[in-house]
Amino acid sequence: MRIFNALSMLGLALFMSTAQAESLNIQQVLQRVVDHYPSIKTAALQVQKAQQENIKVESQLSWLLNGNAGYSRETSLFGTATDRYTLGSSVNRNLSNGGTFGLNANISRDDAEDTFAPSVPNPATKTRIDINYRHRLLKGQGNPDYEEAIKSANAAADIAQSEKLKLYDSLAEQVIELYLSASTTQARIKSIDKTIERGLRLKKYIQSEFKLGLSEEKDVLQVNARLSINEADKKSLQVAWQQQVISLNRLMGRPWDADLTIDASIDKSVAKSFNEVYASSTVHSPGLKRIESDLLLAESAIRVNRDQRKDELDLVLYLGNELNQGDTLSNDLDESEVVGGVSLEFRRGLDKSGLNASLRQAHFDRGIALQEKKQLLEDLQYDVASLLSEVSSSEQALEAFGRSVNAEQKKLNEATKRYRDGRIETDRIIEFESQLAVSELSYDLQSIELLRRLHKINLLRGDVWKNIILPEFAFDEYTTERLN
Repeated sequence: MRIFNALSMLGLALFMSTAQAESLNIQQVLQRVVDHYPSIKTAALQVQKAQQENIKVESQLSWLLNGNAGYSRETSLFGTATDRYTLGSSVNRNLSNGGTFGLNANISRDDAEDTFAPSVPNPATKTRIDINYRHRLLKGQGNPDYEEAIKSANAAADIAQSEKLKLYDSLAEQVIELYLSASTTQARIKSIDKTIERGLRLKKYIQSEFKLGLSEEKDVLQVNARLSINEADKKSLQVAWQQQVISLNRLMGRPWDADLTIDASIDKSVAKSFNEVYASSTVHSPGLKRIESDLLLAESAIRVNRDQRKDELDLVLYLGNELNQGDTLSNDLDESEVVGGVSLEFRRGLDKSGLNASLRQAHFDRGIALQEKKQLLEDLQYDVASLLSEVSSSEQALEAFGRSVNAEQKKLNEATKRYRDGRIETDRIIEFESQLAVSELSYDLQSIELLRRLHKINLLRGDVWKNIILPEFAFDEYTTERLN
Protein backbone atom coordinates (compact mmCIF):
# COMPACT_ATOMS: atom_id res chain seq x y z
CA MET A 1 0.00 0.00 0.00
CA ARG A 2 2.85 2.37 0.87
CA ILE A 3 4.58 1.49 -2.41
CA PHE A 4 1.37 2.23 -4.33
CA ASN A 5 0.96 5.56 -2.53
CA ALA A 6 4.58 6.45 -3.27
CA LEU A 7 4.16 5.64 -6.94
CA SER A 8 0.95 7.62 -7.02
CA MET A 9 2.63 10.62 -5.43
CA LEU A 10 5.53 10.29 -7.90
CA GLY A 11 3.09 10.21 -10.82
CA LEU A 12 1.26 13.20 -9.37
CA ALA A 13 4.48 15.15 -8.96
CA LEU A 14 5.59 14.32 -12.49
CA PHE A 15 2.23 15.25 -13.93
CA MET A 16 2.04 18.51 -12.00
CA SER A 17 5.45 19.47 -13.37
CA THR A 18 4.28 19.33 -16.98
CA ALA A 19 3.99 23.09 -16.95
CA GLN A 20 7.78 23.06 -17.37
CA ALA A 21 7.74 19.93 -19.56
CA GLU A 22 8.68 20.02 -23.23
CA SER A 23 5.63 20.39 -25.46
CA LEU A 24 5.85 18.20 -28.58
CA ASN A 25 3.28 17.74 -31.30
CA ILE A 26 3.00 14.46 -33.15
CA GLN A 27 5.26 15.57 -36.04
CA GLN A 28 8.03 16.54 -33.62
CA VAL A 29 7.74 13.24 -31.78
CA LEU A 30 7.89 11.31 -35.07
CA GLN A 31 10.97 13.28 -36.19
CA ARG A 32 12.80 12.42 -32.98
CA VAL A 33 11.82 8.77 -33.26
CA VAL A 34 13.13 8.62 -36.83
CA ASP A 35 16.39 10.28 -35.77
CA HIS A 36 16.92 7.81 -32.94
CA TYR A 37 15.34 4.45 -33.74
CA PRO A 38 18.01 1.81 -34.62
CA SER A 39 15.80 -0.15 -37.02
CA ILE A 40 15.66 2.91 -39.28
CA LYS A 41 19.40 2.67 -39.77
CA THR A 42 19.15 -1.08 -40.41
CA ALA A 43 16.54 -0.56 -43.13
CA ALA A 44 18.68 2.11 -44.80
CA LEU A 45 21.67 -0.24 -44.83
CA GLN A 46 19.51 -2.97 -46.37
CA VAL A 47 18.70 -0.61 -49.24
CA GLN A 48 22.37 0.21 -49.77
CA LYS A 49 23.18 -3.49 -49.67
CA ALA A 50 20.61 -4.23 -52.37
CA GLN A 51 21.99 -1.42 -54.54
CA GLN A 52 25.37 -3.16 -54.64
CA GLU A 53 23.77 -6.02 -56.58
CA ASN A 54 23.49 -3.77 -59.63
CA ILE A 55 27.24 -3.15 -59.55
CA LYS A 56 27.87 -6.90 -59.30
CA VAL A 57 25.75 -7.56 -62.39
CA GLU A 58 27.41 -4.79 -64.42
CA SER A 59 30.81 -6.30 -63.60
CA GLN A 60 29.83 -9.33 -65.74
CA LEU A 61 30.87 -7.29 -68.82
CA SER A 62 34.29 -6.40 -67.44
CA TRP A 63 37.54 -7.77 -68.84
CA LEU A 64 38.90 -11.02 -67.43
CA LEU A 65 42.62 -11.67 -67.45
CA ASN A 66 43.96 -15.25 -67.49
CA GLY A 67 47.52 -16.45 -67.38
CA ASN A 68 49.37 -19.76 -67.25
CA ALA A 69 52.91 -21.07 -67.14
CA GLY A 70 54.11 -24.63 -66.95
CA TYR A 71 56.67 -27.32 -67.56
CA SER A 72 56.14 -30.94 -68.56
CA ARG A 73 58.28 -33.89 -69.62
CA GLU A 74 56.60 -36.20 -72.09
CA THR A 75 57.43 -38.73 -74.76
CA SER A 76 56.85 -38.34 -78.48
CA LEU A 77 55.36 -40.93 -80.85
CA PHE A 78 58.82 -42.40 -81.21
CA GLY A 79 59.41 -42.68 -77.48
CA THR A 80 61.83 -39.78 -77.29
CA ALA A 81 61.68 -37.73 -74.08
CA THR A 82 60.79 -34.07 -74.65
CA ASP A 83 60.88 -31.17 -72.24
CA ARG A 84 58.09 -28.65 -72.85
CA TYR A 85 57.91 -25.12 -71.44
CA THR A 86 54.70 -23.10 -71.88
CA LEU A 87 53.66 -19.54 -71.14
CA GLY A 88 50.31 -18.01 -72.07
CA SER A 89 47.85 -15.27 -71.28
CA SER A 90 44.45 -14.07 -72.49
CA VAL A 91 41.96 -11.29 -71.92
CA ASN A 92 38.27 -11.94 -72.50
CA ARG A 93 34.99 -10.21 -71.91
CA ASN A 94 31.31 -10.89 -72.39
CA LEU A 95 29.54 -8.43 -74.65
CA SER A 96 26.13 -6.85 -74.16
CA ASN A 97 24.85 -8.59 -77.32
CA GLY A 98 25.53 -12.01 -75.81
CA GLY A 99 28.77 -12.70 -77.63
CA THR A 100 32.28 -13.00 -76.24
CA PHE A 101 35.51 -11.38 -77.41
CA GLY A 102 39.04 -12.42 -76.51
CA LEU A 103 42.72 -11.93 -77.21
CA ASN A 104 45.13 -14.85 -76.69
CA ALA A 105 48.94 -15.01 -76.64
CA ASN A 106 50.87 -18.27 -76.14
CA ILE A 107 54.47 -19.37 -76.40
CA SER A 108 55.82 -22.92 -76.10
CA ARG A 109 59.28 -24.41 -76.38
CA ASP A 110 59.99 -28.11 -77.04
CA ASP A 111 63.45 -29.55 -76.37
CA ALA A 112 63.79 -33.23 -77.33
CA GLU A 113 66.72 -35.48 -76.32
CA ASP A 114 67.02 -36.86 -79.89
CA THR A 115 66.43 -35.27 -83.27
CA PHE A 116 64.29 -37.24 -85.74
CA ALA A 117 65.38 -35.56 -88.93
CA PRO A 118 67.77 -32.81 -89.98
CA SER A 119 64.85 -30.64 -91.10
CA VAL A 120 63.06 -30.84 -87.77
CA PRO A 121 64.15 -28.01 -85.44
CA ASN A 122 65.26 -28.91 -81.97
CA PRO A 123 64.70 -27.08 -79.75
CA ALA A 124 61.58 -25.54 -81.36
CA THR A 125 59.69 -22.44 -80.22
CA LYS A 126 56.11 -21.67 -81.28
CA THR A 127 54.54 -18.26 -80.66
CA ARG A 128 50.88 -17.54 -81.40
CA ILE A 129 48.71 -14.46 -81.07
CA ASP A 130 45.04 -14.41 -82.09
CA ILE A 131 41.74 -12.68 -81.51
CA ASN A 132 38.48 -14.61 -81.27
CA TYR A 133 34.82 -13.79 -81.27
CA ARG A 134 31.79 -15.92 -80.47
CA HIS A 135 28.40 -14.71 -81.67
CA ARG A 136 25.24 -16.35 -80.31
CA LEU A 137 22.53 -16.90 -82.90
CA LEU A 138 19.86 -18.56 -80.77
CA LYS A 139 20.27 -19.11 -77.04
CA GLY A 140 21.87 -16.11 -75.37
CA GLN A 141 21.28 -13.72 -78.26
CA GLY A 142 21.10 -10.18 -76.90
CA ASN A 143 22.55 -11.43 -73.60
CA PRO A 144 19.19 -11.87 -71.80
CA ASP A 145 20.96 -13.18 -68.69
CA TYR A 146 22.75 -9.85 -68.30
CA GLU A 147 19.76 -7.70 -69.23
CA GLU A 148 17.40 -9.53 -66.90
CA ALA A 149 19.99 -9.61 -64.12
CA ILE A 150 20.13 -5.79 -64.29
CA LYS A 151 16.34 -5.60 -64.09
CA SER A 152 16.29 -8.11 -61.22
CA ALA A 153 18.94 -6.14 -59.32
CA ASN A 154 16.90 -2.95 -59.72
CA ALA A 155 13.77 -4.79 -58.60
CA ALA A 156 15.61 -6.15 -55.55
CA ALA A 157 16.69 -2.60 -54.67
CA ASP A 158 13.08 -1.46 -55.05
CA ILE A 159 11.96 -4.29 -52.75
CA ALA A 160 14.47 -3.19 -50.10
CA GLN A 161 13.20 0.38 -50.50
CA SER A 162 9.59 -0.75 -50.10
CA GLU A 163 10.53 -2.72 -46.98
CA LYS A 164 12.13 0.43 -45.59
CA LEU A 165 8.97 2.42 -46.30
CA LYS A 166 6.91 -0.35 -44.70
CA LEU A 167 9.06 -0.12 -41.57
CA TYR A 168 8.69 3.67 -41.55
CA ASP A 169 4.91 3.44 -41.84
CA SER A 170 4.71 0.75 -39.18
CA LEU A 171 6.81 2.87 -36.84
CA ALA A 172 4.70 5.97 -37.60
CA GLU A 173 1.52 3.99 -36.90
CA GLN A 174 2.94 2.86 -33.56
CA VAL A 175 3.99 6.41 -32.64
CA ILE A 176 0.62 7.89 -33.64
CA GLU A 177 -1.32 5.28 -31.66
CA LEU A 178 0.86 5.72 -28.56
CA TYR A 179 0.74 9.52 -28.84
CA LEU A 180 -3.05 9.60 -29.18
CA SER A 181 -3.45 7.09 -26.35
CA ALA A 182 -1.45 9.49 -24.19
CA SER A 183 -3.72 12.29 -25.47
CA THR A 184 -6.74 10.27 -24.37
CA THR A 185 -5.25 9.79 -20.91
CA GLN A 186 -4.44 13.50 -20.72
CA ALA A 187 -8.03 14.35 -21.73
CA ARG A 188 -9.40 12.09 -19.00
CA ILE A 189 -7.13 13.69 -16.40
CA LYS A 190 -8.18 17.12 -17.63
CA SER A 191 -11.83 16.11 -17.28
CA ILE A 192 -11.28 14.81 -13.75
CA ASP A 193 -9.44 18.01 -12.82
CA LYS A 194 -12.44 20.03 -13.94
CA THR A 195 -14.76 17.75 -11.99
CA ILE A 196 -12.60 18.05 -8.88
CA GLU A 197 -12.44 21.83 -9.28
CA ARG A 198 -16.23 22.05 -9.52
CA GLY A 199 -16.61 19.59 -6.63
CA LEU A 200 -14.34 21.69 -4.40
CA ARG A 201 -16.34 24.81 -5.20
CA LEU A 202 -19.55 22.95 -4.37
CA LYS A 203 -18.02 21.57 -1.18
CA LYS A 204 -16.97 25.04 -0.07
CA TYR A 205 -20.46 26.35 -0.70
CA ILE A 206 -22.15 23.45 1.12
CA GLN A 207 -19.84 23.81 4.12
CA SER A 208 -20.72 27.48 4.41
CA GLU A 209 -24.40 26.61 4.12
CA PHE A 210 -24.00 23.80 6.65
CA LYS A 211 -22.58 26.22 9.23
CA LEU A 212 -25.66 28.35 8.76
CA GLY A 213 -27.90 25.31 9.12
CA LEU A 214 -29.14 25.60 5.55
CA SER A 215 -27.77 22.24 4.37
CA GLU A 216 -27.50 18.78 5.87
CA GLU A 217 -24.50 16.63 6.77
CA LYS A 218 -25.42 14.11 4.09
CA ASP A 219 -24.77 16.83 1.47
CA VAL A 220 -21.23 17.24 2.74
CA LEU A 221 -20.73 13.46 2.80
CA GLN A 222 -22.00 13.12 -0.77
CA VAL A 223 -19.56 15.71 -2.08
CA ASN A 224 -16.63 14.21 -0.11
CA ALA A 225 -17.41 10.73 -1.43
CA ARG A 226 -17.50 12.03 -4.99
CA LEU A 227 -14.21 13.86 -4.54
CA SER A 228 -12.57 10.70 -3.13
CA ILE A 229 -13.65 8.71 -6.17
CA ASN A 230 -12.34 11.41 -8.49
CA GLU A 231 -8.98 11.55 -6.73
CA ALA A 232 -8.62 7.76 -6.94
CA ASP A 233 -9.45 7.79 -10.67
CA LYS A 234 -6.94 10.57 -11.24
CA LYS A 235 -4.13 8.69 -9.50
CA SER A 236 -4.85 5.62 -11.60
CA LEU A 237 -4.76 7.68 -14.80
CA GLN A 238 -1.51 9.35 -13.74
CA VAL A 239 0.16 5.94 -13.52
CA ALA A 240 -1.07 5.09 -17.03
CA TRP A 241 0.08 8.52 -18.25
CA GLN A 242 3.57 8.01 -16.87
CA GLN A 243 3.85 4.60 -18.57
CA GLN A 244 2.85 6.14 -21.89
CA VAL A 245 5.35 8.99 -21.53
CA ILE A 246 8.11 6.47 -20.74
CA SER A 247 7.20 4.51 -23.88
CA LEU A 248 7.37 7.67 -26.01
CA ASN A 249 10.67 8.67 -24.41
CA ARG A 250 12.07 5.25 -25.19
CA LEU A 251 11.17 5.59 -28.88
CA MET A 252 12.67 9.09 -29.02
CA GLY A 253 15.81 8.19 -27.07
CA ARG A 254 15.02 10.68 -24.30
CA PRO A 255 15.64 10.05 -20.60
CA TRP A 256 12.90 7.81 -19.26
CA ASP A 257 11.77 10.38 -16.71
CA ALA A 258 11.78 13.38 -19.09
CA ASP A 259 8.50 15.27 -18.89
CA LEU A 260 6.31 15.72 -21.93
CA THR A 261 3.28 17.77 -22.80
CA ILE A 262 0.94 16.47 -25.48
CA ASP A 263 -0.08 18.95 -28.17
CA ALA A 264 -2.91 17.13 -29.97
CA SER A 265 -4.49 19.43 -32.52
CA ILE A 266 -6.66 18.59 -35.52
CA ASP A 267 -5.43 19.46 -39.00
CA LYS A 268 -8.55 20.19 -41.00
CA SER A 269 -6.62 20.45 -44.28
CA VAL A 270 -6.42 16.68 -44.79
CA ALA A 271 -7.76 15.67 -48.22
CA LYS A 272 -11.20 14.05 -48.00
CA SER A 273 -11.91 13.29 -51.67
CA PHE A 274 -12.03 9.53 -52.33
CA ASN A 275 -10.36 9.75 -55.75
CA GLU A 276 -7.58 11.99 -54.45
CA VAL A 277 -6.91 9.92 -51.34
CA TYR A 278 -7.08 6.60 -53.22
CA ALA A 279 -4.78 7.79 -56.03
CA SER A 280 -2.12 9.12 -53.65
CA SER A 281 -2.43 5.98 -51.48
CA THR A 282 -1.64 3.72 -54.44
CA VAL A 283 1.39 5.87 -55.24
CA HIS A 284 2.72 5.65 -51.67
CA SER A 285 1.73 2.09 -50.71
CA PRO A 286 4.87 0.10 -49.75
CA GLY A 287 2.93 -3.14 -50.23
CA LEU A 288 2.01 -2.19 -53.79
CA LYS A 289 5.61 -1.20 -54.53
CA ARG A 290 6.73 -4.62 -53.28
CA ILE A 291 4.20 -6.43 -55.47
CA GLU A 292 5.19 -4.39 -58.54
CA SER A 293 8.80 -5.44 -57.93
CA ASP A 294 7.71 -9.07 -57.54
CA LEU A 295 5.93 -8.78 -60.90
CA LEU A 296 9.10 -7.46 -62.52
CA LEU A 297 11.10 -10.34 -61.05
CA ALA A 298 8.56 -12.89 -62.27
CA GLU A 299 8.44 -11.43 -65.78
CA SER A 300 12.24 -11.32 -65.87
CA ALA A 301 12.37 -14.98 -64.81
CA ILE A 302 9.91 -15.85 -67.60
CA ARG A 303 12.13 -14.24 -70.23
CA VAL A 304 15.26 -15.91 -68.89
CA ASN A 305 13.63 -19.35 -68.80
CA ARG A 306 12.30 -18.92 -72.32
CA ASP A 307 15.83 -18.21 -73.50
CA GLN A 308 17.19 -21.21 -71.58
CA ARG A 309 14.82 -23.50 -73.52
CA LYS A 310 16.35 -22.47 -76.86
CA ASP A 311 19.01 -24.50 -78.68
CA GLU A 312 22.56 -23.19 -78.77
CA LEU A 313 23.88 -22.11 -82.17
CA ASP A 314 27.09 -20.09 -82.05
CA LEU A 315 29.22 -18.63 -84.81
CA VAL A 316 32.92 -18.74 -83.81
CA LEU A 317 35.59 -16.68 -85.58
CA TYR A 318 39.31 -16.36 -84.91
CA LEU A 319 42.22 -14.69 -86.64
CA GLY A 320 45.88 -14.48 -85.68
CA ASN A 321 49.51 -15.16 -86.44
CA GLU A 322 51.73 -18.13 -85.62
CA LEU A 323 55.52 -17.94 -85.54
CA ASN A 324 57.71 -21.09 -85.54
CA GLN A 325 61.39 -20.77 -84.69
CA GLY A 326 64.18 -23.25 -84.10
CA ASP A 327 67.58 -24.63 -85.07
CA THR A 328 68.07 -27.47 -87.61
CA LEU A 329 71.23 -29.22 -88.74
CA SER A 330 71.23 -27.30 -92.02
CA ASN A 331 69.87 -23.84 -91.12
CA ASP A 332 67.70 -21.80 -88.76
CA LEU A 333 63.87 -21.99 -88.97
CA ASP A 334 61.92 -18.73 -88.77
CA GLU A 335 58.46 -19.01 -90.30
CA SER A 336 55.42 -16.79 -89.77
CA GLU A 337 51.91 -17.65 -90.93
CA VAL A 338 48.49 -16.05 -90.71
CA VAL A 339 46.00 -18.40 -89.05
CA GLY A 340 42.25 -18.16 -88.76
CA GLY A 341 39.01 -20.03 -88.96
CA VAL A 342 35.26 -19.96 -88.77
CA SER A 343 32.89 -22.58 -87.36
CA LEU A 344 29.33 -23.18 -86.26
CA GLU A 345 28.67 -24.88 -82.93
CA PHE A 346 25.33 -26.45 -82.11
CA ARG A 347 24.10 -27.87 -78.84
CA ARG A 348 20.66 -29.09 -77.82
CA GLY A 349 19.36 -30.56 -74.61
CA LEU A 350 17.26 -33.65 -75.22
CA ASP A 351 15.30 -33.39 -71.96
CA LYS A 352 13.75 -29.97 -71.35
CA SER A 353 11.28 -31.01 -68.68
CA GLY A 354 13.25 -29.18 -65.98
CA LEU A 355 13.38 -26.00 -68.05
CA ASN A 356 9.66 -26.27 -68.77
CA ALA A 357 8.96 -26.66 -65.04
CA SER A 358 11.04 -23.56 -64.25
CA LEU A 359 9.13 -21.58 -66.86
CA ARG A 360 5.79 -22.69 -65.41
CA GLN A 361 6.96 -21.72 -61.91
CA ALA A 362 7.82 -18.24 -63.16
CA HIS A 363 4.32 -17.95 -64.68
CA PHE A 364 2.82 -19.09 -61.37
CA ASP A 365 4.85 -16.44 -59.51
CA ARG A 366 3.53 -13.81 -61.90
CA GLY A 367 -0.05 -15.02 -61.38
CA ILE A 368 0.38 -14.95 -57.60
CA ALA A 369 1.74 -11.38 -57.74
CA LEU A 370 -1.19 -10.26 -59.94
CA GLN A 371 -3.71 -11.73 -57.50
CA GLU A 372 -1.96 -10.11 -54.56
CA LYS A 373 -2.00 -6.78 -56.40
CA LYS A 374 -5.71 -7.13 -57.10
CA GLN A 375 -6.41 -7.95 -53.45
CA LEU A 376 -4.27 -5.09 -52.15
CA LEU A 377 -5.94 -2.53 -54.43
CA GLU A 378 -9.36 -3.80 -53.38
CA ASP A 379 -8.42 -3.61 -49.69
CA LEU A 380 -7.03 -0.12 -50.23
CA GLN A 381 -10.30 1.01 -51.79
CA TYR A 382 -12.27 -0.27 -48.81
CA ASP A 383 -9.78 1.21 -46.33
CA VAL A 384 -9.97 4.66 -47.94
CA ALA A 385 -13.76 4.57 -48.22
CA SER A 386 -14.11 3.38 -44.63
CA LEU A 387 -11.75 6.04 -43.26
CA LEU A 388 -13.46 8.86 -45.15
CA SER A 389 -16.84 7.65 -43.92
CA GLU A 390 -15.53 7.49 -40.35
CA VAL A 391 -14.07 11.00 -40.66
CA SER A 392 -17.43 12.35 -41.85
CA SER A 393 -19.26 10.59 -39.02
CA SER A 394 -16.69 11.76 -36.46
CA GLU A 395 -17.05 15.37 -37.58
CA GLN A 396 -20.83 15.15 -37.24
CA ALA A 397 -20.49 13.47 -33.85
CA LEU A 398 -18.04 16.17 -32.74
CA GLU A 399 -20.53 18.88 -33.62
CA ALA A 400 -23.23 16.97 -31.73
CA PHE A 401 -21.02 16.60 -28.66
CA GLY A 402 -20.24 20.32 -28.83
CA ARG A 403 -23.93 21.11 -28.72
CA SER A 404 -24.32 18.61 -25.86
CA VAL A 405 -21.60 20.34 -23.83
CA ASN A 406 -23.30 23.71 -24.29
CA ALA A 407 -26.66 22.24 -23.29
CA GLU A 408 -25.24 20.52 -20.20
CA GLN A 409 -23.42 23.71 -19.17
CA LYS A 410 -26.64 25.73 -19.45
CA LYS A 411 -28.52 23.05 -17.52
CA LEU A 412 -25.93 23.08 -14.75
CA ASN A 413 -25.90 26.89 -14.57
CA GLU A 414 -29.70 26.94 -14.23
CA ALA A 415 -29.64 24.16 -11.63
CA THR A 416 -26.96 25.98 -9.63
CA LYS A 417 -29.20 29.06 -9.39
CA ARG A 418 -32.09 26.93 -8.19
CA TYR A 419 -29.80 25.16 -5.70
CA ARG A 420 -28.71 28.47 -4.20
CA ASP A 421 -32.40 29.33 -3.82
CA GLY A 422 -32.98 26.01 -2.06
CA ARG A 423 -35.21 24.65 -4.79
CA ILE A 424 -33.06 21.58 -5.75
CA GLU A 425 -31.27 18.85 -3.81
CA THR A 426 -27.48 18.49 -3.64
CA ASP A 427 -27.49 15.06 -5.30
CA ARG A 428 -29.13 16.65 -8.36
CA ILE A 429 -26.31 19.19 -8.60
CA ILE A 430 -23.77 16.37 -8.35
CA GLU A 431 -25.66 14.48 -11.07
CA PHE A 432 -25.66 17.51 -13.37
CA GLU A 433 -21.95 18.08 -12.68
CA SER A 434 -21.29 14.47 -13.66
CA GLN A 435 -23.35 14.77 -16.85
CA LEU A 436 -21.44 17.88 -17.89
CA ALA A 437 -18.13 16.15 -17.18
CA VAL A 438 -19.22 13.17 -19.31
CA SER A 439 -20.22 15.50 -22.17
CA GLU A 440 -16.93 17.41 -22.03
CA LEU A 441 -14.91 14.22 -21.92
CA SER A 442 -16.93 12.74 -24.78
CA TYR A 443 -16.21 15.85 -26.84
CA ASP A 444 -12.46 15.62 -26.15
CA LEU A 445 -12.36 11.89 -26.88
CA GLN A 446 -14.28 12.38 -30.11
CA SER A 447 -11.77 15.06 -31.10
CA ILE A 448 -8.96 12.57 -30.54
CA GLU A 449 -10.79 9.89 -32.55
CA LEU A 450 -11.21 12.33 -35.41
CA LEU A 451 -7.53 13.17 -35.19
CA ARG A 452 -6.66 9.45 -35.24
CA ARG A 453 -8.60 8.92 -38.48
CA LEU A 454 -7.10 12.01 -40.10
CA HIS A 455 -3.62 10.73 -39.25
CA LYS A 456 -4.52 7.35 -40.76
CA ILE A 457 -5.43 9.09 -44.01
CA ASN A 458 -2.12 10.95 -43.94
CA LEU A 459 -0.36 7.66 -43.29
CA LEU A 460 -2.06 5.97 -46.24
CA ARG A 461 -1.11 8.84 -48.53
CA GLY A 462 2.43 9.15 -47.17
CA ASP A 463 1.77 12.76 -46.14
CA VAL A 464 2.82 11.95 -42.59
CA TRP A 465 6.41 12.12 -43.89
CA LYS A 466 5.95 15.44 -45.72
CA ASN A 467 7.68 17.53 -43.06
CA ILE A 468 9.92 14.77 -41.68
CA ILE A 469 13.64 14.74 -42.52
CA LEU A 470 14.48 11.10 -43.16
CA PRO A 471 18.04 10.04 -42.24
CA GLU A 472 20.68 9.14 -44.79
CA PHE A 473 23.63 6.89 -43.98
CA ALA A 474 26.91 6.83 -45.86
CA PHE A 475 28.13 3.53 -47.29
CA ASP A 476 31.74 4.30 -46.43
CA GLU A 477 30.94 4.71 -42.76
CA TYR A 478 30.27 0.99 -42.37
CA THR A 479 32.24 -0.84 -45.03
CA THR A 480 35.20 1.04 -46.51
CA GLU A 481 37.70 -0.12 -43.93
CA ARG A 482 36.44 -3.70 -44.37
CA LEU A 483 37.21 -3.67 -48.10
CA ASN A 484 40.94 -3.24 -47.56
